[in-house]
Amino acid sequence: MPRFSRIWNGRTWGIPSALVLTVTIVLRIVRDRLATLLWRGNLGSMGHGSSVQAGVTIRVPGNVHVGARTSIARGVEIGTEKGDSTCRIGSEVIIGVGVRLDFSGDLVIGDGVVISEHSTIFTHAHGLDPKSSSRKTPLEVEADVWIGCGVIIVEGASRIGRGSVVATGAVVTREVPAGCVVGGVPARIIKHNAKRCDGGDPVP
Repeated sequence: MPRFSRIWNGRTWGIPSALVLTVTIVLRIVRDRLATLLWRGNLGSMGHGSSVQAGVTIRVPGNVHVGARTSIARGVEIGTEKGDSTCRIGSEVIIGVGVRLDFSGDLVIGDGVVISEHSTIFTHAHGLDPKSSSRKTPLEVEADVWIGCGVIIVEGASRIGRGSVVATGAVVTREVPAGCVVGGVPARIIKHNAKRCDGGDPVP
């Protein structure tokens, strides 16, 4: 009974609560599968085994392409201010609860990337005038990157290098080399992986 113990304390008076939770879980699974089916028909493309949970918002869905075995959690927002921009999400990507992805300036997310809960990525800028027309600032997140919880990535970060890690709460304003760990506000390199980091600290 190890899995059922997550919702039941093993005592008789805990059965009603466990039954209600069971029904809630089943309904959530049904909603998630229905949402995946609907998005599969509405996105530009979606690979085999990928899932989009209920409660996800995607603007201009025809410009969004998702690879195989990718998971997009509830509360995710994927949007753009530009009708001609594209978002390409690779295979085996995990996008956590409440993540916001702006692909106004074109966004590419490589295979095996993990974007943890409540992180935000911007790919456009307004300079010092919030009412001005947005300027595209393309971003590529290369394969096997891990973006921690609550990270903000803004214009100027044109590339997050392969195998890099962005620590929880970091604000990334510049390019991140491959195989490095960055953290802080603004983000700086705090660790190099000699085998994977392509050298040079782009953040003074």
